[in-house]
Amino acid sequence: MDWTANRAPSPLLCAALFFLLPGARPLQAALSPNATRATPLVLLTSLGWALAILLAFALWSQFRRTKTRRQSDQEEISRLGTRIKGNEKRCRDLLDSAGDAIFLINPQNGRLQEVNRAAEGLLGYSAAEIPLLPLDVIFAGRQRRRYLALVKKVIRQGYGEDGELIFRRRDGTSFIGAVHARLGRIGSEEMVHGVVRDVTERKMTEQELRRRNRDLTLVNQIAHQAASSGDLAEMLQAVLDKVVSSFDSDGGGIYLVRHAGKDLELLVHHNIDTETLASLRQLCPGQGMCGRVVVSGRPRSSVDLTQDRRLEVEAVRHAGWRGFQAIPLATHERTLGVLFIFNHSRRLFKREEIRLLLGIGKQLGTAVEGIELFDSLQWQNRLTEASNRELEHSRMQLKMNLASVEESSRSLEQLDRIKSNFLALASHELRTPLTFVLASTDLLRDTLRERLSDDEKSALDAIRQGGLRLDEIVSDLLEVARLESQSIYLARERVCLPTLLQDIRYDTLFLLQERGLTLSIVDPGEIPPLVGDHYHLKKTFCRLLENAMKFTPEGGEINILAACRTAGEIQALAPVLRPFSPAFFEKEPGSSYVQITVRDTGIGIPAAEQLRVFDKFYEIGDIASHSTSQTRFGGKGVGLGLTLVKGMVEAHGGMVWVESQGEASLEPGSAFHVLLPHPPPAEETADVAN
Repeated sequence: MDWTANRAPSPLLCAALFFLLPGARPLQAALSPNATRATPLVLLTSLGWALAILLAFALWSQFRRTKTRRQSDQEEISRLGTRIKGNEKRCRDLLDSAGDAIFLINPQNGRLQEVNRAAEGLLGYSAAEIPLLPLDVIFAGRQRRRYLALVKKVIRQGYGEDGELIFRRRDGTSFIGAVHARLGRIGSEEMVHGVVRDVTERKMTEQELRRRNRDLTLVNQIAHQAASSGDLAEMLQAVLDKVVSSFDSDGGGIYLVRHAGKDLELLVHHNIDTETLASLRQLCPGQGMCGRVVVSGRPRSSVDLTQDRRLEVEAVRHAGWRGFQAIPLATHERTLGVLFIFNHSRRLFKREEIRLLLGIGKQLGTAVEGIELFDSLQWQNRLTEASNRELEHSRMQLKMNLASVEESSRSLEQLDRIKSNFLALASHELRTPLTFVLASTDLLRDTLRERLSDDEKSALDAIRQGGLRLDEIVSDLLEVARLESQSIYLARERVCLPTLLQDIRYDTLFLLQERGLTLSIVDPGEIPPLVGDHYHLKKTFCRLLENAMKFTPEGGEINILAACRTAGEIQALAPVLRPFSPAFFEKEPGSSYVQITVRDTGIGIPAAEQLRVFDKFYEIGDIASHSTSQTRFGGKGVGLGLTLVKGMVEAHGGMVWVESQGEASLEPGSAFHVLLPHPPPAEETADVAN
């Protein structure tokens, strides 16, 4: 053991050493009894040497102590470094063995400075990569602001948590993390340390539970609504509003099947504009997606109606409908209606949503069936009560009705006699004076024309024109009466349609030129001849042409077209044509027809007037505008022209109707269509031979 390393040499030891050294001899001599005068000088010199030796020895001792202390410090530092590394490894092992992801966050900028192994596996990045990543890579969009707000809260309050912070992994997928963070110190450095758990599966489970709870609540509410309401429309409207709201849709509607499955009635609707409603109300079973649901009993859906070829209602496309779902309102036996909802954006309805809607549809189907059955029973009960009252009332009225029938028979006989008397009066009492007037006028014009002044000639011509017009009116009245009594004679002869139309052009050419109108007759092509009365058919088409001239302004056009039509084509138009001639569709249909159309560019006829223009003595407009002129624009007569046209065409087994958009339309004018039947070849040959 080196004793100099622990303590300094004692003064006695130093003195002993001094006297052992050669330099100590002068001092020894000076101190001896034989010392001389030079002894003090020698003594000082010896003391100097002794001090020098002592100083050197002290310095050497200090050097040895310093060296020894330095070696000891280095050994201590080495031991401390080993302990620190061991502690760091221990801390790292503790962090890596933790089941949760742990982050150390820089409170200044929110960067992730250090993570454990669980965090590496959660994010997909290594511990070396994570501190270099921008926050936008881990937290996308709004989640970055949410994360920084959490860090600020921890710095301000010392603790913060967020149960639904969305992290983005390296592979681009995301997960929901529950974050718990605290503010602390690591040495002298302030640091935010947080614990993150992947709660995606738990959140999905919670969402599924909430969804199922919401679905059960919705089904219960609908069931309660269906059970508590007695008014069908009110109940369906409340259910539809609830369904649209619950499924985040923009609108919807409910159809009910009517008339034994032949029609669909849009009973209730939500957020559908008027134009689209008008188109939807025209749907029939089997037509469109809702109609197919009625026929098949299966749901139909579309992600984007604007791109769906199954769409048949164009108004829906114009209204901006895109996502669509329709489900049947069904019972175990039949489909009672359709519930549909739509969105203005693309939407794919999930399987769970469709399953829920089908459940609602079954509930509604049962409710609708119950309400309809209850209403049917109530209605049947009311009918029974009304029938009993009616039966009692009928018994009381039976005798009175028998007397009324007898009185009516007598009245009809009297009316028939009056009608016959009127015909006799018109043919004799009116025709005879008219004959005298016209004959006298012709006589005066032929014998006195050279002696009459211009005013007298004009007056004579006016008398003649008035007489001729009155004669035409009397003839029309007689013809109407004969048509109504079915006593008019009609020839059965072959009628060539092209020749008939050219004769009409020749007869009306002067009037057309006087009015500045253009008549165009389209070549009818190969149309078989008709069988009928050539004179009356010609007069009928002349009346139609005169009517077109009266209501077409100067410079207008009149076109006459002809085409063959099959019985199937006419039957397809039955809903539109039936109001013009119900009797036509009650008889046995023919095999083929000829349709002659007189189309003008005139003022048109409002829709409300199109059936009434064929009534007797009916003219559109004020009586003040009536005129007997056949060429004046807008002139009104007695209102028998179209009546005679209708009666004569129906007497030939056909019908007549009109199409017009009215004055407000962009395509003004009217089109009068005459439909005449083609007789079978054998019948045509027999008629012509007779």
